[in-house]
Amino acid sequence: MSEIELRNVTRRFDSGIEALGNVSVSFASGSMTFLTGHSGAGKSTLLKILLRLDVPTRGQVLVGGVDISRLAEKYIPLFRQNIGVVFQDHHLLDGRTVFENVALPLRLVGMSERDIERRVRAALSRVSLLAKERQFPPVLSTGEQQRVGIARAVVNRPKILLADEPTGNLDPELSKDIMDLFEQFKQVGTTVIIASHDRELINTMGIPIVELEQGHLLGAGI
Repeated sequence: MSEIELRNVTRRFDSGIEALGNVSVSFASGSMTFLTGHSGAGKSTLLKILLRLDVPTRGQVLVGGVDISRLAEKYIPLFRQNIGVVFQDHHLLDGRTVFENVALPLRLVGMSERDIERRVRAALSRVSLLAKERQFPPVLSTGEQQRVGIARAVVNRPKILLADEPTGNLDPELSKDIMDLFEQFKQVGTTVIIASHDRELINTMGIPIVELEQGHLLGAGI
């Protein structure tokens, strides 16, 4: 069974603009996929729907066999604990250390200090930043800040990792480093979906592609 499946998903806004039109696509559990298309193609709308920040006008969005568009509001926070999100602009808190930035999702769910320390240090180790846990984001390089954002996204050990243009501010070498990190998470069973319009990067990776054009599925494949 697919981890994620969209069935005839349409999202039409009150303005009449159709951000997604009858999109049907699936993402297997433990897979890594590029979601691509020009600006305005519908990539961000699709990610918001998967995160349950938005709901389709029509269609079903199945995650682990559950139609998340029909989830009661009280279950949405619990659902989101299984999803990590990485943004192009990493939204780090400059006044908090690297450790505290990564710990934030765990504090929000009331995890014990002992478990927080163990989880955060494991996540920072995965992104090679354990030695900088007491530093503050402004003194880090752009690539390091993005890796802190990734550590924060995976500290909950999510089943799904969504990345929205995660390499948009990085040079090709740093972009490849970030992609290698995502590949590591995929190898331990995380379903990774990366929205990107960087065709050069996409073409070098050799992983499945889902392409959107003006809200419609243009194609899917390698």
